[in-house]
Amino acid sequence: MRKADLAKNHDEFEADMYWYIDFLERTIGAERAAPVGGTKDDKAEIIESSIIRVCALWETLVENDLIDCLNLDSTKLSKYLQLDLPDHLNKDLCEAILLGTTYLDFKKVGNIKGFAKNILPPYINPFRLIEGPTEKKIDEAYTMRNYISHYSSKAKRGLCRMYQNSYNIRRFREPGDFLLSYGGNRLNPYITAFLDASEQMRGIIS
Repeated sequence: MRKADLAKNHDEFEADMYWYIDFLERTIGAERAAPVGGTKDDKAEIIESSIIRVCALWETLVENDLIDCLNLDSTKLSKYLQLDLPDHLNKDLCEAILLGTTYLDFKKVGNIKGFAKNILPPYINPFRLIEGPTEKKIDEAYTMRNYISHYSSKAKRGLCRMYQNSYNIRRFREPGDFLLSYGGNRLNPYITAFLDASEQMRGIIS
């Protein structure tokens, strides 16, 4: 594949993010009389479901970029694994090495950056270009996603810490209710952070 082909991953992801930004803006603005989505509870449910979907789309982008970048240059992976691998592995083999029979599960952007640094040369590592403020917002979105997905006491404690550290909020709030506060203005920066990350990662594409 060519380096420019990486753009396709980001074109598709960014189109999805723009769709979600528009969809959630319409959801927040829906009138109470609307059949679905008009009440606060409806909106909170839709927002929480959308956070899970946005995170899933991000994970797909991360996975695709790792495979495609490794396909372009596998020399650093060879050194990391201490194996004599060809410099240019085919995509199927890249996927097999990275995923095996499971899937990648990164808890934070820092985990992605660390993993990519081990296996990708800097010139083909898009993850190193993700900026600190963007990384922080994505990590916070994942804290909410974790709680929504599991409802465990550990996930709840993590969410409480995030509320306190980032917003000085000491009482627990469900993510949907929290994101609907201030007319829904808390939501957009989280979805936009994923879009920003994708645009920053494009810096390796020439």
